[in-house]
Parts: sequence; structure tokens; C-alpha cells
Amino acid sequence: MPLSRKMKAKINMIDLGILPAFTGKELTEMLDSLPSDEKRQVKRKFRKIWRKMLKDKPEIREMIVSETGVPLKHHLRNRSCLVITSIIRNMND
Repeated sequence: MPLSRKMKAKINMIDLGILPAFTGKELTEMLDSLPSDEKRQVKRKFRKIWRKMLKDKPEIREMIVSETGVPLKHHLRNRSCLVITSIIRNMND
């Protein structure tokens, strides 16, 4: 991804209120640097985005929601990938 497109995506992520991270390592470092109240807000905004995506596209349910109610690692990774991909696709060039 070109640098300018990556920067635009990160700006859009900040505007949405989520952390501008593309990798798990970046995400972990950013979450660890936040105070607990801000960390909670960021997680809630991310959860709101993926739940809205699930509402709009119910066919992705098995990819991002566990049948047992406890998400596995691949569910969490898929949520992150779907949100980031959606942000990149919806960017205005």
C-alpha cells in the first residue's frame, strides 16, 4: 500500500476513534500506552464498528463471532482485518 494511502487510512481510523494500527504488534503497543479509561473507549468504538458491519452483512457472522460466545484468536484477527479493509475501501481518493 502506498505511503499516502496508508496515512489516509490511519487518519480515517483516528477520526473513527479507533487506534491506527495495521498489525497486532502495533495495536498491542498502542493499547499499552493508553490509560485504562481511554483504552476502554477505543475498544468500545472498535466493537461498535464491527457490530455495525455484522448487522449490515450477516453472512460474515461465522468469521467474526464464536458459537460458544468466547471469541477465538482467529475471530479477533478477522474482526480487525475486516474493519481495516472496510476503512481502506471506503476512503475517498
